[in-house]
Amino acid sequence: MKLTDTERAENKEALARMNLPQRLDHILEYYRFPLALALIAAVALGSVLYYRLTRREALLYVGCANVSFGEALDSALSEGYARAIGANSGKSEVKLYRNLYLSQDATVQNHEYAYASRMKVMAAVTKGQLDVLLMNREAYDILSAGGYLLPLEDALGADLYRRVSDQLVGNKVILSDNAIEHRLDERVPYQAETEEVDNALRVSAFPLFAQAGFSGDVYLGIVGNSARMDAVLQYIDYVTSPPRNDAM
Repeated sequence: MKLTDTERAENKEALARMNLPQRLDHILEYYRFPLALALIAAVALGSVLYYRLTRREALLYVGCANVSFGEALDSALSEGYARAIGANSGKSEVKLYRNLYLSQDATVQNHEYAYASRMKVMAAVTKGQLDVLLMNREAYDILSAGGYLLPLEDALGADLYRRVSDQLVGNKVILSDNAIEHRLDERVPYQAETEEVDNALRVSAFPLFAQAGFSGDVYLGIVGNSARMDAVLQYIDYVTSPPRNDAM
């Protein structure tokens, strides 16, 4: 309700007679809702400003499926690459999806983890937030069969292809199958039409990975719908070249 001029004058005079604690109580009593709204708005604005000031642009999204790295190699695959291309580490970064686990024969205790990892990969690919995959052989077979990986012969470019071609690896890609019918009725034999495609690099043969002492091979593949192909090719060139002194 709108106050009259007389009422406003009386309120002003009453406020002037109050001591400091009384004034604070009066303000909180009559203005608590506007103050609460102002506080909420200030916190929201502060959060937005903090996010904008601290958010770092993704140079590249790299998934690590069934492989884990020590601190030195982990740093080389992220901060080391950013330094190598002269990126500002305060404003940009390589985003690593660590600890992805993919398996066709997951045990009961690992089944939920394997399913969650598969869903995470699918969601990241759908959102265009996965460019490169580093994986062991089991994960490579699964991702290749699922059609996630780009054929490398045309993708790498002549110079890079010539330098790394000895480590190209081929795998099956399923073009079509009757997996749904087979799952619904196991009496129906599984059938698939496949083709062999060179869609990964055995990067464990290159110095950056060889020095890490992996017991098995590590493969690198390019996600088929990557929108950052220039950065992907830079990244492959980086991880297949002799390590820089500041990379590890």
